[in-house]
Amino acid sequence: MNTHRRTTGVLVAGLVIIGLAGCDQKNEQQAAAQTRAAAGMPPLSVSVMNLQKQDVALESTWFGHLRGVEEAAIKPEVTGKLLRQEYWDGTLCKKGEVLFEIDPESYQAALGQAEAAVSVARATVQQAQAADDQAAKDVERYEKLVDSGSISEKNYTDALHARRRTQAALAVAQASVNQAEAQLQNARINLARCTIRAPFTGVASKSNVSTGDLITAGGPTLTTMSSIDPIRVDFVVPGKQVLSEVLAPSYDPGKGMVTPVTHFRVVLEDGSIYEHEGRVVAVDSFVNSSTGTVNFIGHLPNPNLKLRSGAAVRVVANTGTVKDALLVPSRALVSAMNHRFIYVVGKDGTPYGIDVIPAQEVNLEMPNGDGKKAVMPMQIIRGRVKPLEDTLKELGFDDPTQVQVIVEGGQMAAIYAQANTAMRASGASGGFGTVNPSPFVYALPVTTTPSVTAKKQ
Repeated sequence: MNTHRRTTGVLVAGLVIIGLAGCDQKNEQQAAAQTRAAAGMPPLSVSVMNLQKQDVALESTWFGHLRGVEEAAIKPEVTGKLLRQEYWDGTLCKKGEVLFEIDPESYQAALGQAEAAVSVARATVQQAQAADDQAAKDVERYEKLVDSGSISEKNYTDALHARRRTQAALAVAQASVNQAEAQLQNARINLARCTIRAPFTGVASKSNVSTGDLITAGGPTLTTMSSIDPIRVDFVVPGKQVLSEVLAPSYDPGKGMVTPVTHFRVVLEDGSIYEHEGRVVAVDSFVNSSTGTVNFIGHLPNPNLKLRSGAAVRVVANTGTVKDALLVPSRALVSAMNHRFIYVVGKDGTPYGIDVIPAQEVNLEMPNGDGKKAVMPMQIIRGRVKPLEDTLKELGFDDPTQVQVIVEGGQMAAIYAQANTAMRASGASGGFGTVNPSPFVYALPVTTTPSVTAKKQ
């Protein structure tokens, strides 16, 4: 109880000190009084970790979904009764493999009629050709006779007209053959369409029809097919990131590059990382005006057919490297007035706040403070007012990695730092308080709260 009163009295004295400092009352008596009041402030216990400096490979994560490189809705092109389904629902079908059979009887009959029509047309051509040959001989014979005066000019003229008629009849007969042959080809196509085959190698989904159903040309979809090895990955990247990272600075379209981000990894819905690496094959030429994103297309090997069209995934790719990046644990950042600060332990043992600008957050293996290492979220930072290394040199640190950054206890360290600054500004010879640092030991964030009603085992 006495300890509580003493601590409360010290905090009140500290607040009085800050208020007096704000009024710029800097005479020696007040400074001395402030120093005496602060003398009883106990050191603040904090957890610290040395500022890290290293090259960092940047990774970005985007959301996407899987689909077939080729996808098709299989629809009938002829009308008839469905005789059989030749594949098992959801199985892999090779290109050209039979999927469905439609009753071909009427189309076989139509093919027979077309073949007969071609035979008739060809016979008609032969007759027309014989008549034309005879007419040609008559013209040749009459031409000689009319020159000798054996026949009249009228007989010769009639022979010429007869030849023109046989030539026209021959042309009509030949056109009839062409028409009959075209109808024969169409009959063959329709008969072939009674057998519906896979247009490419892929997985055929469940059938939407049953044996005995009347199938109509252009009617409802019988099934859908999707080629899934490789499988296609569609994902979107923010337009700003495309300009700043994904296409810069090594992007050289003159060399036929789609994007410097040529490969990526895929995180599946269960959180596991897919064993094969994908590659980017296409990038849209425009930014979507409604979403501000750019569409990317990738291909992903799928030899075991583990992946299926329609699944949601996360795409992870390396987007560059930051040389000599300065990093702190993400939880070391303290927010105040729309700014982010880190608090470091000065050589005099007091905390100092530095205004920083956070960049990318990355997961890196770092010293865990207990002699081991742990993968923890680290934040790349840079100074807002001036280069961070210049600020640290002003605090007496030529080597940034020797600086202790307060990771836990930052909020209270901020109060200490502000009080110390105010007291120094008022001319006090001493400070508000120091910190007592201990190594920061990383622990995974707790995402659940145990039930208060749960029975203890």
